[in-house]
This record gives sequence, C-alpha cells and structure tokens, in this order.
Amino acid sequence: MTEIVTGLIVGAGGTFLNFVTTKVYNKITGSSKNFIWSDKEINIKNFKVLDDFNELKRRTKIVVIDDENSFPTKLFNDEGYSIEKWDEVKDYSKLEKGLFDIIVLDIKGVAQHISKDDGLGVLVSLKNNNPAQIIISYSQHSFDLSKIEFFQLADENIAKPSDYLKIKNIIDNLISLQFKPERYISTLDQILSKNHIEEKIVLKIKAEISKAIKTKKSPDWIKSLEAIQNKTELVKQVKSLGDTIIKFYK
Repeated sequence: MTEIVTGLIVGAGGTFLNFVTTKVYNKITGSSKNFIWSDKEINIKNFKVLDDFNELKRRTKIVVIDDENSFPTKLFNDEGYSIEKWDEVKDYSKLEKGLFDIIVLDIKGVAQHISKDDGLGVLVSLKNNNPAQIIISYSQHSFDLSKIEFFQLADENIAKPSDYLKIKNIIDNLISLQFKPERYISTLDQILSKNHIEEKIVLKIKAEISKAIKTKKSPDWIKSLEAIQNKTELVKQVKSLGDTIIKFYK
C-alpha cells in the first residue's frame, strides 16, 4: 500500500513539475505547447468559413460616405444588406478600426474637417493602416491626374449617379470574391513580416485569434500584443485585421 501511495505522489509531483516547466517555457519562448508538450496552436484556416452568400451579405457592414443622396441606400437595406449612410466622415475611428467591411467613399465634400485632401486623404490613411480594407471610390467628378491616386488605391470605382443594379453587381462581386479571410490573413502576415516581428510573437497573435474563434469570445489584445505595444500603428493594424478575420467564423 505504501508503494502505491509513494508512486501516486511521485507521479503527481512529476506531472506538476512538467506543468510548471511548460508554463515557464511558454512564457520565455512564446510557445503554445500544452502540459503534454504537444503544440496547441490552432490553425485559423482549419475552421469552417461562412460561405452562404445571403448570410455574408447580411453580415458585411457597409458605409456610404457621400454629401449627396444619390446612393440607393434604402433599396440595399430592403434587400437585406447591412448598410448605413454618412453625409461626411463623422467617426474616423470606426473606419480605422475596420468596423465597416466595405466603405463607399466620395472624393469631395466629406472629410475637409479632418484632411486637406478630403476623401483622398481618408482613403490613403485607411489603406496605409489596413491595406486589406475594401474601399469603393464614388464620385461624379472627372478623372484627372491630381486625383489618380484616389482611383488607383480604391478596390472599385463607381461614377455617380449609377443605377442600383450596377452598384449591386459591384458590391456582390466584392463580397463573393474579395471579402474572404485569406485576404486579411495574408495581409496580416505581410504586415508582421514587414515589421520584422519575431516568430514567437506572430504565433502568439495567431493563437489569440484562433482562441477567439473557438471560444466565440473577444480576443485579449492587451495580453497578446504586449510585446509590440510600443508600435502604436502596428497594434492598430493587427487589431483591425484580427477582428475582421474573426468575423468569418462566428
């Protein structure tokens, strides 16, 4: 009996020591191994992606920023799209955080209060923050060389006025072909690589995204991004991309 008890104590002690050692190892190296030393990182691409178009259409958040009323917002809402209209950029932080999946942006008269370049300044800033952000330029102004950057940076260009069916076809194609997790995962990889982020930190960020998908809870960005907290712009980019990636799996 004594031998059995001794064996249980030794076994429990060994398991506890292994658990503590693993925690220390993970803390030092940024690894994601569990107490039996197998990798517990979840591959984001292994999760089932939402592929029903009608559900995607409902979940895709669209904002139209235009100082006129030429965009057929009501027709889109009636058809089940999640779309809202701003006369000007009234909350830039929402755009920067990626709260809208598709931004329809006028070139003039919508952002003079925050940029001397108006809509172009907003587009350039948003694309610098998150290259994966889908933006449609929407303008009745002539295509001239001084505004060429606006049209080149945009994912699509719509001249106004345009009829509902033409606009719908463009937006549906963007939802079907461009609004995919691969677009945002690839951009996240590129940004982290461009900033020379260590592999252990990259794994930690992806593990946090995967955990949020699996548990259906918000990611703990404070903890997972603590190693790059001094890189303010990078932190904003990672949060924006990460939150968008998570949308596809809820």
